[in-house]
Amino acid sequence: MWGSPGRTWQAGDAEHEQASPPPVDDFAPVSRATPVSRILLLVAHDRNRTLLADWFDDSPRYDVVDGIAALGDGPAGASDETAPNGSGSGTSAARSNSGVPPEWQRSDGDGGDSDSGDAAGPGRDAAEPGSTKMITALGEATVDLCLVDFAALGRYGAQLERRIERDRPLPLPCLLLASEAAGRRFFAAEQGHERSHLVDDVITTPVEPALLDRRVRAYLGLRRQASELDRRHEQLSLLAQVLRHDIANAATVVTGWGEVLRGEVSPDGVEALERVLRGGQRITELVENSRDLTKLIEAGHDLETEALALGPILRTEVDAIERAHASTTQRVTVDLDAPPSTVEVVAGGMLPSVFANLLSNAVRHGDTETVEISVAVESGPSEVVVRVTDNGPGIPDEQKERVFEPATKRGDSPGDGLGLSLVRRLVESYGGRVWFEDAGGGAVACVALRRVDAR
Repeated sequence: MWGSPGRTWQAGDAEHEQASPPPVDDFAPVSRATPVSRILLLVAHDRNRTLLADWFDDSPRYDVVDGIAALGDGPAGASDETAPNGSGSGTSAARSNSGVPPEWQRSDGDGGDSDSGDAAGPGRDAAEPGSTKMITALGEATVDLCLVDFAALGRYGAQLERRIERDRPLPLPCLLLASEAAGRRFFAAEQGHERSHLVDDVITTPVEPALLDRRVRAYLGLRRQASELDRRHEQLSLLAQVLRHDIANAATVVTGWGEVLRGEVSPDGVEALERVLRGGQRITELVENSRDLTKLIEAGHDLETEALALGPILRTEVDAIERAHASTTQRVTVDLDAPPSTVEVVAGGMLPSVFANLLSNAVRHGDTETVEISVAVESGPSEVVVRVTDNGPGIPDEQKERVFEPATKRGDSPGDGLGLSLVRRLVESYGGRVWFEDAGGGAVACVALRRVDAR
């Protein structure tokens, strides 16, 4: 188990059994600000577990929990050379609650699965894998890192996996104690252990205390960093929600009172009022785009997809853009060539944002008194292509890719620079493509989505 520059020692070494373990002086001085980390020992080998517990107890940096003792189930004599799929050997022995934190302690007389109503009889394990007591012990206590050997992993792997899942997205590092050869077999590509996804690293036996200390501190540092990032993410998310709410309310007040004033202003003030109303509308679009982009970033690339009928979504967004400009001096007409109701694409619940942004983009860049937009759908054998064509000034070839980058605006656009970036990220998350083409002076925004029957 333990290694030193001069010799190594394994459980069963008669010479070592006559003396106490060598003193450990590999710890650096700990300041008062150093956090105390709780280490869970799921080590089935009795002697190795004791050595590790004593080693961690020598440092104020750690608070060690003997998981086997807390669970009342300690297979004795198991070797850290146990085969990767083995469950250890030896007999089960009841452990006391000495040194076990209150939330881990067993109540007097507690034995077996509390759901079954049967008491543990002679020779029966005090904590069968899957029992209520086992799940409670691994599920409720605060743990920062787990040290496990092969025997304990084989016996308690399912419960350990549930405990790791409970902390997600915060990582719970799990380090395996094993020989170098056994560690290689554990992660083998074709014959690896079925629980290898639970293990973050292997601590090679015989264990060098200094190496173990460095490795443990490194993984605890990663956990603390992840915890801090998660805390900051929550704070920023709350701030973003408050800002979006307040800005949206302010934009509603601006546009609402602007509409009230429409019949009150003189002809000379109509244009100024129109600019105020368009500004309020753009603020609303910015809030909606930032909200959708936040959802997309938080979801990563794992957005759920489903079969969606394309026609109704396009009709809803076309009607919305026409209503939004019905009372403005800028006339907007949209010619929709709707696809048959049987045309379904692979997408998600944020697909309407794609077409809402493309239609708003077409209106925003219209440089004529009447903005004319056409929406056409072409169904192919494997994908459906939607083309949104406007009668604006078009997009130079060198900018056709750049307009999809965040904060990049099209020409002298007064837009927010988020809409097209959101469009691309959404479409690509659905497995589709988006690009711009030319159309006789105007621009054509093209969106290709996978057909459901071709998935």
